[in-house]
Amino acid sequence: MAKVTIPGYICEISEEEKEELEKLMFKFGRARRRAYSLKQKGYTKSEIEKILRDEICLNSRYIKDAYHSVKDLPPHVTFGGLKNQRLREKGKISKEEFHKRRNSIVISRGDKSKRGNLNMRLTERMELRINTGEDRKWIYPKVYIPKKYLDRYGHLLDGSAPYTVLIKRRNDGGYDVRVTVDVQTEVKEGKRVMALDINAGHIDFAVVEKDEPKVVSVGRVEVHETQFVRKCKREYRIHQAVDKIGNIAKHYDADIVVGKLNTAEFKSDNKKANREVKNMPYHKFRHALKKLERRGIKVGEKSEKNTTKVGEKISSLVGLDVHKCSAIAFAVKSISYNLFRKLITLLSVASSNEGDGSLRGRRKRGKRAYRPRPGLIMMKFWASPLSGYSAMPGSWGLSFLDSLKAGLTCLHVNVC
Repeated sequence: MAKVTIPGYICEISEEEKEELEKLMFKFGRARRRAYSLKQKGYTKSEIEKILRDEICLNSRYIKDAYHSVKDLPPHVTFGGLKNQRLREKGKISKEEFHKRRNSIVISRGDKSKRGNLNMRLTERMELRINTGEDRKWIYPKVYIPKKYLDRYGHLLDGSAPYTVLIKRRNDGGYDVRVTVDVQTEVKEGKRVMALDINAGHIDFAVVEKDEPKVVSVGRVEVHETQFVRKCKREYRIHQAVDKIGNIAKHYDADIVVGKLNTAEFKSDNKKANREVKNMPYHKFRHALKKLERRGIKVGEKSEKNTTKVGEKISSLVGLDVHKCSAIAFAVKSISYNLFRKLITLLSVASSNEGDGSLRGRRKRGKRAYRPRPGLIMMKFWASPLSGYSAMPGSWGLSFLDSLKAGLTCLHVNVC
């Protein structure tokens, strides 16, 4: 199942209906802020919903939707946006305008037993039947949805499947409508793995065979504009990069695997590095990758712990940059974790235990151990019976890494 968002907007609404919709937005916005405040104070879900039903004149479905929209928000959220709050503090917008911007959305989740959606339902005449929050009081504004979306997903809006409706006020006074519905998609497993190494301004990737650790292709997608552009253009560039990655994965019949990182917890003494990492739209990029499942491409998320350390060692062996080699190590890890552990042990870059990834302990003082060259270690490893791959005669390193030195396809994609 994949979620598809169908865009549209309210194309016809009377003044009376517009007044009722504005009242509903103010009530729903108040319910969201009140639910968020109570949740931060430690109230349970049932307690919050009971308090909201007593304080705000909305039906129970709107109350549940208001709580659901804020339950995963982090602490210290500014409703309406910090920018609008600063404008209000400086007196550049009025109090009424600030309240209007703070109450700009209303959400209604779907229910299959109620013909798709009970509070907001699309009719056959392309009218959006909206419950105003009071019993048996409805408004019927007309909605425009592009024909290509109706032809593709119109059969899912007849009430046979649940769908979620979001109405958002535009700056010009109009209203956008977003209908989210679940679509059954067939995602088949590919023959290869395409591992992504996301960095500030560029995304490196490596395509590796699943049957054997043979590198098929490596490359880079340039996304430097996502670091220093406004929000709307940044999301556009993110989706452009995701489409490029999807085309490459489709070409090589590969599954996509991306790491799970928390850039918010990154701390460094280098202020420039902190700024670059904080500006990485990592969460939005991972979220945008999910849309590739609608094209039949499998997308997975795995831990990329220790892949950078392994990539640094591989880089010195094959002559590629660290980011591409980290993507190669990540692909090997996603294919076979046991193989990756052997690779870590023989490279001696980190503990083979996945727990903390700390460096291996030093030998005791006074005992200087023999440390053979990394290339010889790698050759012995890949020639061993456990691996099943023999090293090339006279080669320095891994058999699958030798393909990187000669004849390996390298792609360089610019997103523009």
